[in-house]
Amino acid sequence: MLRKSIFLLIAAILLIAATQLWAEPKPSGRVEALRGTVSFERAGKLEDLKAGDPVFIKDRIITGAESAAEIVFVDQSRMKLAANTDLEITGYLYDPAGKIRQGLISLTSGKARFAVEDLHGFNDRRFRVQTRTAVVGSRDTDFIVAYDQELARDEVCRDGLTAALCLENSIIVTGLEFPDKPALLSANMISRVCGPDFPTPPRFATAAELARILAGVD
Repeated sequence: MLRKSIFLLIAAILLIAATQLWAEPKPSGRVEALRGTVSFERAGKLEDLKAGDPVFIKDRIITGAESAAEIVFVDQSRMKLAANTDLEITGYLYDPAGKIRQGLISLTSGKARFAVEDLHGFNDRRFRVQTRTAVVGSRDTDFIVAYDQELARDEVCRDGLTAALCLENSIIVTGLEFPDKPALLSANMISRVCGPDFPTPPRFATAAELARILAGVD
């Protein structure tokens, strides 16, 4: 009798695990608005993206020329993609019960703006954007990250150039090869990471720089 009860218990556990394994994945967010030609790659298949569509972890989103898209994540954080941008939602964990929000966006090329929701009382609310040269981290602010991979042809910036602009509160910019030399940026400050170098000292962006970086994501 005891052996039978143990067998039934194990069978029930395996059934629950299988149900969870094959359950439909939950969306990380949805497309609120788009303009022009915007596509997404999911499981190796490329399709057009439409307003209202859900987006998931590992989705690659690509905007064409004179195109743009805005995505609202499950925690109400927002992401705006400028034209000619290619990025992936590498990770997005939102657990209100556990008071955790962890977002990771991989920017391959182009420019995107991130308005990160301030989740009061959350123990972990990290939101990061990674390029081939830098990681930009935030918890509750508005910032822009641009990555130009064409500069990889230049020996100095052989891995491309990342530019980060903080619009509110603060962000941390870290070069991938120099994690111990971060740059802390406050509102209207800019920093760049060229190839394997560490971030340039934070400085206030000029009016011309602000206008240029905000173009397409304002």
